[in-house]
Amino acid sequence: MTFEPIEVSLDEGCIDAFIRRYHFNDNEKAEIIRIYRKLAPRVHAIFHHIIEEDVEGKKSALVVASLGRAIDEFQNNLLEKGNIQEAYIVDCLGLDFLSLAYEKIDEKLHESTGLYAGGYQFAGSDSFPLESIPEAMKKLGQKKVRYNDAFVLVPKKSVVFMTPLFETKQEKHSKCSSCSAEKCVYRTSSYLGAITVSKDVDSSKKDLLKDMRENMVIDDNETEGLIHLYTGDGKGKTTASIGLAVRAAGSGKKVVFSQFMKGRKTSELNSFAQLPNIKVIRSDKNLGWFKKDSEDSIAAFTGEHNRILTEIENLVSSGECDVLVMDESTYPYNYGIIDKARFEALITNKPVSMEIVLTGRNAPDFFVEHANYITEMKKIRHPYDSGIEARKGIEY
Repeated sequence: MTFEPIEVSLDEGCIDAFIRRYHFNDNEKAEIIRIYRKLAPRVHAIFHHIIEEDVEGKKSALVVASLGRAIDEFQNNLLEKGNIQEAYIVDCLGLDFLSLAYEKIDEKLHESTGLYAGGYQFAGSDSFPLESIPEAMKKLGQKKVRYNDAFVLVPKKSVVFMTPLFETKQEKHSKCSSCSAEKCVYRTSSYLGAITVSKDVDSSKKDLLKDMRENMVIDDNETEGLIHLYTGDGKGKTTASIGLAVRAAGSGKKVVFSQFMKGRKTSELNSFAQLPNIKVIRSDKNLGWFKKDSEDSIAAFTGEHNRILTEIENLVSSGECDVLVMDESTYPYNYGIIDKARFEALITNKPVSMEIVLTGRNAPDFFVEHANYITEMKKIRHPYDSGIEARKGIEY
């Protein structure tokens, strides 16, 4: 089971349409763009689906999609500070991101099945009651999106829906035509059973944000784990990851510190041995330098790296890892000497609260796209260039 990433971003034309759709004023555009630029890099939209077939052979897709916890955290922070207008803008941006995600999901479903998605049946509709969510989640077999006792999804900007699949392209209906959000301040078309809302827009915004604040889903025992990337040609990538590992262990977190491409014993291992919260996973063989043109070298490194990956997967799945460091992981990924599909699944399907640290030069696009922190160590001067060899306790 893997989640697929979805690209969701707004250009200036989209922002102009956004202002009209949600009844903002033109003089609010600068503020909307400012908030969008702060929010967009944190949003990592993903979806997962399974295909089902009924007794008549008709196919449908069961889909779960999410924008991640970044929007929840960003919005909750604004609400706590009393920034109602900004929190409302964030909520509207989240709705637009989801609208873009639906289009991408339709495209990806067509790519994988050759069929076209029809109308969405969201959880909470007559044909997909909320009480069906546990069964649907069990079928989907994922842990990124959860639900509470009231069947509210967490993260909040997440959806579960079913869509029938057809051999011919389906005409899309207006989202407003089937929406049951009666107090929606940006309703643009009527729907069956609609009531007339006479409140002014500003009053409705305040009511909506009041509802949002009262329904904030906060789990004090679980915060979202983020992904760190330390890259660049300068010294300090592994050093930074060691420091974070020690700090996390000091707070009581269970740390798995894995190292790739390394077999020689390095001095940090002595320090880690004194900390019961840190488990080290690395090769116990000194494989020497990796030789790209040697089949024996490729086979040896690939075997060791996949073994390390298996150990990591077992610890993660058993709940024995709060912080995962994958030191020098850019190299096996770039060289193709690790199972990339398994490596990517480990990143994209990580437990919500688990923190991940990736290090190494020449970070590939996959690393950059998924990282929440990106720190580049740039070499200005290095003693190695002057003939000074690596020193124990400093470089290793």
